[in-house]
Amino acid sequence: MSSVFNLPGWANAIAGDFFSGAIESLTGTKVIADSDAMILKMDPAGSARDVTLPAEAEVTPSGRMYWIINAADAAENLVIKDDSGATIATANQNESALVYNAGKSAGVESSWVLVAVIVIALA
Repeated sequence: MSSVFNLPGWANAIAGDFFSGAIESLTGTKVIADSDAMILKMDPAGSARDVTLPAEAEVTPSGRMYWIINAADAAENLVIKDDSGATIATANQNESALVYNAGKSAGVESSWVLVAVIVIALA
C-alpha cells in the first residue's frame, strides 16, 4: 500500500507493483503470491501450464486483482486455478484473463472470480 496515496491493495498498479516488463517463461505450475505484480505476462513455454492463485486467506484484506497475459508463441494455454485446484479460467494463446478477489473487505474471505477473458495482440 502506498503511504503517499493511501491506496487499497487492488490499486497496487499505482502503488508501484504494476508490471516488471519481463515475460516469465514457465517450466511448470506457477503459484502466484499475493505480493506479485498486478499484471503477469507468462509464456507457457511449450506446454499448457497451471497458474495457481493465492489462497483466499492470504489475499490482502482490501482485495486483489491480477491480469494474467498468455505470451505463448504457439497454441499453449494457461489454466488459472484457485488454491483448491478449481479452474477459474483458461487463457489460450493471444488471450488474457482478469481475475479478482475482494479479500476480507466484506468481513469474510471472498472467492476468486473471473472478471473477463480478453483477446490480445502482443507485439
